[in-house]
Amino acid sequence: MKVSLPRSAWPRLLLRVGVAVALLAFVFHIALPDDGTGIASSLAAAWQGGWAFALLCLALAFAILGLGFAVGARRFLLLLRGAGIEVEWSALFRAYLVAGFFNLVLPGAILGDVYRLWDARREAGSGSKIVGIVVVERLLSLAALGILGLLAAPFIPLAAEDRQLAWALMALCAAVACATLAALHPGANRLMRRLIEPIEAISPRVAGWGEGALDAVATLAESPAVLLRAFGLSLLNQGLPVAAVYILALPLAGEVAWYWFAVIVPFVTLVSLLPISIGGTGVREYLYVTLFGSVGMPAEAALALSLSILAAAILWAIVGFAIFNLQRREEERGEG
Repeated sequence: MKVSLPRSAWPRLLLRVGVAVALLAFVFHIALPDDGTGIASSLAAAWQGGWAFALLCLALAFAILGLGFAVGARRFLLLLRGAGIEVEWSALFRAYLVAGFFNLVLPGAILGDVYRLWDARREAGSGSKIVGIVVVERLLSLAALGILGLLAAPFIPLAAEDRQLAWALMALCAAVACATLAALHPGANRLMRRLIEPIEAISPRVAGWGEGALDAVATLAESPAVLLRAFGLSLLNQGLPVAAVYILALPLAGEVAWYWFAVIVPFVTLVSLLPISIGGTGVREYLYVTLFGSVGMPAEAALALSLSILAAAILWAIVGFAIFNLQRREEERGEG
């Protein structure tokens, strides 16, 4: 699979890189003391449990994030089988790892979904149906994140004068959850089919893909047990990063009660999905410093925590990139 960006996408990509760099510079400025202490020394002082313990926590967090890829692959497999498509779990797990690389280095999660679509289509040979299944999977994931964010929003540590922001956050999370779940309703399916009808006169192929995708969505909508199990896996998948961040915080200065991680991490994950920067970089760091700082974590520790979860994600992205390159070389040898 050859991946390239159209020329029109480069300005937006460079803009988001610039936003990420600017946000990181701002967060480093507000989080680290302006006393002449170097960045490395300031961040190193945030760890209180010794480097051996810190590396152990990083390894555990790395494993938990890897479990998230495995759970995601299991959810995708469940939905595929619910639509009558048979694919090996190992192939989906491999695709999730590669998609994790694309999701980290580019804004949002669109390219990762495109890669998983391409890979599943290659394995199963049913492209239009898989489009619908990828959409359903994304909707369930967003619905789970919206519900977790809705539960967490009232407890976000904000000053009294900012409580109206909590209501706005609750409205946003509720809208995400309701809109994504409503998209699975048969009425939404019928509406989409009516919207596709005019396209058939212009491009029968595109219309055919749309019909195939909607057929897969309709098939899954008739299997509420499958959707409920997939939604449960989505909740688990959104909860695993909470555990990973909590473990990464153990060797850091400043004790924070465990429930604050359940409140803050899902909210930060939701906001980081906005296509503002690359992989949420800068946005995540600012929110960690602000929100964890408001519940007693020193700013340099909160920044170190955010950079630690970024480091664990980068390690998995390296694994995904290596798998992607190996696949590409095998395909090139096969074509030769």
